[in-house]
Amino acid sequence: MNNIFNRLYALILCTLTLGLSSCSTEIDNWDYPSSTIAGQFLYKGQPLQILGTASDATSSNIIQLHQVGKQWDQGFVKMFAREDGTYTIQTFDGDYYLNITPGRGPWLPSADTLRLTLNGESKGINFNVTPYFWISDYNSSYQDSVFSVTFNLEKVVPDATLEKVVINLGNTAIVDNTSKIYEKSFNALTTGANTISLDLKSLSASDKSNLRKTGFVFARIGVKTKNVTDLIYSKVEGLKK
Repeated sequence: MNNIFNRLYALILCTLTLGLSSCSTEIDNWDYPSSTIAGQFLYKGQPLQILGTASDATSSNIIQLHQVGKQWDQGFVKMFAREDGTYTIQTFDGDYYLNITPGRGPWLPSADTLRLTLNGESKGINFNVTPYFWISDYNSSYQDSVFSVTFNLEKVVPDATLEKVVINLGNTAIVDNTSKIYEKSFNALTTGANTISLDLKSLSASDKSNLRKTGFVFARIGVKTKNVTDLIYSKVEGLKK
């Protein structure tokens, strides 16, 4: 654990067990983190749409934040990104470095280490990555309960193998392979222009009931590369009834 985690953990533990009024004077006098690290994941200047579900329990963190200095342990704090590939970290001043969690992301493994010094300021720190596949020329329609999508699928990494393309449905604006309510897979697609569709009337009564719980339905397509856990996605969109 590093200094950031030690401070935040102490504040949380003190609040839960003793109450702030009985915490030590040292903790009472700590300032709230005043520096911000903000950035996003980019491919040729374009943001990547990625997993939006964050779970510390399943280690779905996409970024690792390390504080450096001879007085700190060489641990890291787990950090998460939003579904649009952006992230924001509120932290204390100091020297840090960021790296992508090994084995995470729908892109070629990256050894990039982004180093920065924070002193009461905000910094935009972007990761430039190479996805295995890329979605472009995306267009969708929703008529008579049929969700249809046309898109161009580009193989960016020559030796990548396409496993499947999916349509995910959910009842919140966070839709991905871990937060979906329904998924339809397409296993015979190739690179280039594609059209896929899903008739929501064909869903089971249970799936329909689950989708209706919030009064909203959201959709997103994802591209799964063989032997890669994370998918690259399209933007989440709401389906008008």
